[in-house]
Amino acid sequence: MLKLTKWTFFGAGFFIIGSVYAQDNSSINTYSPYSMYGMGDIAQPGLTATGSMGGITTGVRESRQIDYVNPAGASARDSLTFVLDFGGEMKNFYSKTSTLNTSYNTANFRHIAFAFPVGRFGLSVGLTPFSSVGYEVEQRERNDDIVASMGDVRYLYRGEDGVNQIFLNLGFNATERWAVGAGVRYLFGSISHYYNVQFNTNAYYSNVYSSEVQKISSFVPTLGAQYTQPLDDKRRIVFGASFQPEMKLRGTRTALSQVSANAGYDTAYNSSGSASALMPMQLNLGASITATEKWMLGAEFNYQDWSKTKVINSTDAMGRSYNIRLGGYYIPNRYDVRYFWKRMTYRGGLRYSQTPPLYNGNAVRDIALNAGFSLPMRGAGYLNAGVEVGRRGATGSGMVQETYLTLSVGITLFEAWFVKYRYE
Repeated sequence: MLKLTKWTFFGAGFFIIGSVYAQDNSSINTYSPYSMYGMGDIAQPGLTATGSMGGITTGVRESRQIDYVNPAGASARDSLTFVLDFGGEMKNFYSKTSTLNTSYNTANFRHIAFAFPVGRFGLSVGLTPFSSVGYEVEQRERNDDIVASMGDVRYLYRGEDGVNQIFLNLGFNATERWAVGAGVRYLFGSISHYYNVQFNTNAYYSNVYSSEVQKISSFVPTLGAQYTQPLDDKRRIVFGASFQPEMKLRGTRTALSQVSANAGYDTAYNSSGSASALMPMQLNLGASITATEKWMLGAEFNYQDWSKTKVINSTDAMGRSYNIRLGGYYIPNRYDVRYFWKRMTYRGGLRYSQTPPLYNGNAVRDIALNAGFSLPMRGAGYLNAGVEVGRRGATGSGMVQETYLTLSVGITLFEAWFVKYRYE
């Protein structure tokens, strides 16, 4: 009979709570002026454990990790084992220009995912952020002629919300060495931008309040494959690749502009209707070498060309983006009965990225270091923790330099499914 445990019900309840939370986009999940471009600040892929290894996933094949980037990885499941993984994260941003600096903190739900085998197939499903928008920018008018005639003029820019994704991957072990998979992601959410013009010293001019809300709701397919080459009884090399075709995203766009009046606001512009966005092709290539239950080293390359992409009628300047990721883990002795620290998994990695936005015509580069560990829990499971320290952008050419610290915590649980008991 089917063995339903407390963790099964806990996972189902947590998934429902997470789904409701993800649809409430009122909170700011990031705080970066770079998130005003395109679809916002694109989230780094992977769950807590893989995120602590630079985010490598495509060429990693582990039975106790959930890989939602490469659908072929869904087939790497132990027989009759159900895996549940969920977690959250906290971020601290410190941003500066040549003259100003500011800081901000966020804390949010990060992901929840399930994976289990179905014969020679493996299925994974989950919820995780795709992108986030969060920024507040203020500029004062510097043109002497405008200031002389209109007084003190301030331009306020603010953005919030983000896009989430529900993923469903089906992997298949075609042979002992080849695994293939197909998946689909459902992208949904809102991106909100607000533009205000305030005249503070001359009452003759009316303040202007404008907003633009973009809603996205579309499916995006993914294909993947992995090949495993044994080196000896304990070591193996895994090569992986995944491909996402260019897709048109469907959505709506609502734009509103109001002018302050004595008794309230007069609407100067109001427009709404359907809109579309072009999601560029994405290619992921990865490889890893593993010594069974001891260590793993991996590398990954990701590429997307956003230069010809228009996101919901946006004219933001976008360019080519790529990610180079390196990482791995080490386990002193998984079965040591004496020293707890020897059973822990220690992880580390780094990544170097060129992100999609072009800021004043300049590419925005991002570099980060990762570290983390997994603590074995009583029963079947791990407590995962990770830290990432990174820097994005620069202070020259009118750009903003961001230094950020991300702390992530997650739990991975394992349960036996479809267990037949000899005795009731």
